[in-house]
Amino acid sequence: MKRGLGWPLGVVAILAATVGLNIWVFRVASDDPSFAIEPNYYQKAVDWDSTLAQRRENLALGWHLSPTLGAFTARQGAHLQVTLTDAAGAAIPDATVKVAAFFNARANDIIDTTLVRDSAGYAVNLPVTHGGVWELQFDVTRGGKRFTSTSRIEAIPAPSGT
Repeated sequence: MKRGLGWPLGVVAILAATVGLNIWVFRVASDDPSFAIEPNYYQKAVDWDSTLAQRRENLALGWHLSPTLGAFTARQGAHLQVTLTDAAGAAIPDATVKVAAFFNARANDIIDTTLVRDSAGYAVNLPVTHGGVWELQFDVTRGGKRFTSTSRIEAIPAPSGT
C-alpha cells in the first residue's frame, strides 16, 4: 500500500458505513406498522377553509351521531352500531353513512366501509383485531346535505369461549 493512502481509505470507509447505516434505518422505519403519514396532508392544509365551513354546516344541521362498538373476536371482528338523529332527536333513516376506522397505534391501516341501515340505525361488522382506542371518522350524506363526525372508542375483546 502506498504511503499516505490510509486517510482517504478511512474517509471512504466511514462514508460507506454511514450510507449503509442510513439505508438500514430507513428499512426498519418503513416496515414499522405503527408509523403513519396523514394522507393528502398538504391538500388538507390548503383546504382548511372548507374544513371550517363543514364544521359550521355540522352545527347548522344539528345532527347527532352516536357509535357503539361491541366486543370483538379474532374471527368475527366487532359490531359497530350507529344511531343518527336530527336536531329534534328524530332518527334519520335515509342517509348514507360511511366510516374510516383505524386502531390508534396502527393509523396507517384504515378500514373504509359503508354502514347498512337496520332497525336500530346503521351497522357494520368491522375487522377489529386489536383492543384499545380506535378512531372512527364518519361521513354522512342525505340529499344534498353532508355531515361529518369523528369519535374515539375503546375496542374490548370478547370473553374467551364466545
